[in-house]
Amino acid sequence: MSLVLRAQVAAAAQDIVPAWPLDSFIAVNPLAGGEGRAFGSSRDPHVLVARSSADFTTDFHRGRIPIEALQRTLVTRFPVLGHTMRVGGTSLHASSIAALDMIEHPVVAPASAPAEDTALDNCLSTWIAAYLNPDGLWVMPHRENGFYAAWRRLAVVDPATPRAVRRRITGAPEGVDAALEKAVSGVATGELRDYLRAQLAPLPGWVAHIKWRAEKVGDIDLTNYLAVRLTLAGALGVVPASLEPAPVAPVDTTWERAARIAGLLTEHDAAPADVAAVARVLAEHPSTEHPLTWQAAYEDAYRADMLSGLCSSTEPTERPGVQVVLCIDPRSEGLRRHLERFRGVETLGFAGFFGVPIRFSRYAAQGAINALPALLTPRHRVTEHPLDDAVAKSSVASARLRGALGHALHVADSTSTSPFAFAETAGWFSGAITALRTLVPSVYARLERAFSPDPDDLPTRMLMSESFTLDERAAMAATALRMMGLTRLAPLVVLTGHGSHSINNLYQSALDCGACGGNPGGANARAASALFNDPEVRTVLAGSGLAIPDDTVFVAAEHDTVRDTVTVLDRHDIPTSHLDRVLEFENFQAEAGQRLVAERARDLPGARTRRTVAHVRRRADDWAEVYPELGLAGNAAMIIGPRELTRDVDLGRRVFLHSYRTESDPDGSALETIMTAPLIVAQWINHQYYFSALNPSILGAGTKTIHNAVGTLGVLAGHRGDLRRGLPWQSVGFGRELIHEPMRLSVVIEAPLERIGRIVSGNQVLRNLLDNEWISLTARNQIHHTWHRYTSNGWTPATPATARQNKETLT
Repeated sequence: MSLVLRAQVAAAAQDIVPAWPLDSFIAVNPLAGGEGRAFGSSRDPHVLVARSSADFTTDFHRGRIPIEALQRTLVTRFPVLGHTMRVGGTSLHASSIAALDMIEHPVVAPASAPAEDTALDNCLSTWIAAYLNPDGLWVMPHRENGFYAAWRRLAVVDPATPRAVRRRITGAPEGVDAALEKAVSGVATGELRDYLRAQLAPLPGWVAHIKWRAEKVGDIDLTNYLAVRLTLAGALGVVPASLEPAPVAPVDTTWERAARIAGLLTEHDAAPADVAAVARVLAEHPSTEHPLTWQAAYEDAYRADMLSGLCSSTEPTERPGVQVVLCIDPRSEGLRRHLERFRGVETLGFAGFFGVPIRFSRYAAQGAINALPALLTPRHRVTEHPLDDAVAKSSVASARLRGALGHALHVADSTSTSPFAFAETAGWFSGAITALRTLVPSVYARLERAFSPDPDDLPTRMLMSESFTLDERAAMAATALRMMGLTRLAPLVVLTGHGSHSINNLYQSALDCGACGGNPGGANARAASALFNDPEVRTVLAGSGLAIPDDTVFVAAEHDTVRDTVTVLDRHDIPTSHLDRVLEFENFQAEAGQRLVAERARDLPGARTRRTVAHVRRRADDWAEVYPELGLAGNAAMIIGPRELTRDVDLGRRVFLHSYRTESDPDGSALETIMTAPLIVAQWINHQYYFSALNPSILGAGTKTIHNAVGTLGVLAGHRGDLRRGLPWQSVGFGRELIHEPMRLSVVIEAPLERIGRIVSGNQVLRNLLDNEWISLTARNQIHHTWHRYTSNGWTPATPATARQNKETLT
C-alpha cells in the first residue's frame, strides 16, 4: 500500500513547480504543471491569467490596441467570423469593439489569496523551517530520521503544544507511510488523488520548496509533509481542506446571451451579418474567455510593431575588429546596441553559460556553485589553479581572513537571530556601521570591498583538461560556434557573462544569470575562453571545418547589470599582441555603459534623467534602495536569427536575442538545442514576470518592505506563514502601477519553416507551449521571405497588416 500511496502523492503533486532557494533563485513558470492544458485553464480559481476587460478597453481607447489587431485576433480565435467576413464582405470593426466592450463580464477570479487555516498552517510552517534549519545554528534533534519522525518525537514534548494535542500525537503511527495511510483511510480510492491535491494547496510556497528539496537535496519529501500535516490536523481537531469546485458566476443561456449581444451590437450600428456572427459565436463561448481575446490582441499589436521594425539585410563581409558575445538576457540588448555604435564592433547573443555546464569552485574555496541552467545536472567540477604557489599561500591566508570577516557581516545581516546579538555585542561599533551604511552607502561599500577577497590578488587559470576530455572540450566548442553562427572570427572575441551586485537585496540571485543557475556568469566565460584558446581544441576544430584563425584570442569578461560596467577577467592570460585591442574595447564599453545607464534612468523609479550616471550607479551600494535595477521587467519576445535582423533596431531592452545562422547548422541540431533549452528558459522567465505582475500576492512575493528572510530558503511577508513565491512587487510594479507589461513570449525565428516544424513536432514541451497558446511563434525561411505564424494546424502566412514585414532600413 505504501508504494501505491506514494505514487498517488506524486500524481497529486504533478502540477507543483519546484521553488529554488534564494541563494540560487531562478525564474520559473509557476503554472508550468498546466502547460499540457490550454492557457488560462488554471485549476486554481484564485489565479488571474489576464488583466480585466476594463483595463484592455482602456488600452484600446488610448490607441494601445489598434482595431486591426483586435479584428485579427477575433478572426483567429473564432474562425467562423472570418468566414462571415469573406462571404459578406463586411467589416468587423464596430461589432468587435461593441461585443467585447459592452458585454457585462463576470469576475474571472478574485485577486486575493485563499483563506488559510491559521492555526494549522502557522504551526506547520514553524516546524518545516526548524527542520530545514535555514540559519545553520541549531540542528533539529532526530533530523536524520526524516521530517515526520523528528516532528513526532519532538511535538509530544513541545511545551507550546496543548497537552491534549500532544496526547493525540503520541498515539500516531511511528512510520511515515503508516501515518499517511491512517490519515487517508476514510477517503475513497477514486477521490484520493484530488484529496491529496487539496492538502498540498494551503501552503504552496513551502510545498513548492519541499518538492525542489526532495529532488535536489533529498532530506524531505511531500509524503513526509502530508503525514505531518494530516496527523497534526487530526490532533488539533482541524478538518482538513477538501477539494471544492471553483464558484461559477451565473450566466444567461446561449440564446439569451445571443439576443442581448445582438441588441448591443445593433445599438452600435453594426452590420447585420456581423450582428448574427459575433453574437452567436461570443454567446457560445464563456465570457471568461473574452479577457484572453483582449490579451491576444494586446500581444498581436506589440508583435506587429516589433516585426515591422526588423531589418532585412545581408551579412557584412568586412572582418570586425572585436566581437562581443553577451548573454541572451534582454538587459544585454541595450549594451549590444550601444557598443555597435563604434566602428568595427560586432555583438552576438548566446546563453550566458556559453555552452559550458560546470560546478565551479574558486582556488582553495570550501564551497562550489552550479554554473549551468536548471535544466541540466552538473557532471564536471572545475576549479582554479594558481600561477605562482608562493603567492598563492600568502594570498589564501589573507583572503580567508577577509572572507571570514565578510561572511560574519553577511550572517549578521541575514540570519534570524544574529542581527540582535551582533548589535548587542558590537555596541557603538554596530551603530557606527549602521550610520555609515545609511548616510554614505558608497563609502561603506568601498570599505566592504576592501575586506572582501579580491580574485585579482591571485592570478589563476582554469585547466579544463582536468575536468573534460579532449573530445568533450572540442564538442562543446564546436556546438557553441555553430549555435552562435560564428562564420568569421575577429582578432579579439570577448565572452561576456553577467551578474548583478546590490546591497541588502534578498532577490539578488534573481538578477544574476538564469543560464548560470542564478549565479554570475564570469566563471563560465572564463571556462569557455580557456576552451577556445586551447591549441588541442583548435586542432580538432580545424579538422572538422571550424578553424579558428591563429590571430584570434578569446577573452573573458563580466557585465554588471546594475552599473552597466564590463570588467575584463584573467588579464594575465591576454597576449601582449592583443593588449591594445583589449584597451580599445574597454574604452568602448565604458562609453557604451554610460549611455545605457542614462537610457535606463528614464524608466528606473527615483533615477530621473537629470541625475548623473554616477548617482544611478551608486544605487547598487544603498541598502535602502528597493530598485537597484529593473532586471528583466518588460520582457516580451525572443528573436533567434542573425544580427542583421536586429542591428541598429532599438528593442527597448525587452527582447531575448540569440544569434543563429542557418548556413552554420546544416543538420538543424543547433537550432533544436536553442529551441529546447534557451527558449524554454526564456519562457520560464517570461511567465514568472507575467504571473507575478498579475498575482503579486499569490504567485509573486508581495512588497519587499515587509519581507523577512528564512535563511536562504525564501521570504515571509511578515513574521510567519507561507514562503512567498515568485518575484517581489518591486520587480514588476511601482506604487500601484505595473512596470512590467504582462505579455506572453512572442518567439521570432529566421530559419527554414520545415526545420522549425520538425523540431516542434519532435518535442512535447514545445508542442504544449505552442498548441496551448502559452507562447507564440512567427518565422520566415530567410531574408526577404514572408513571415509565417505557427498554428496547431500548420503555418499560415502573416498578413502585411500583421507583420508590416521586411521594412528595409538597412542595406
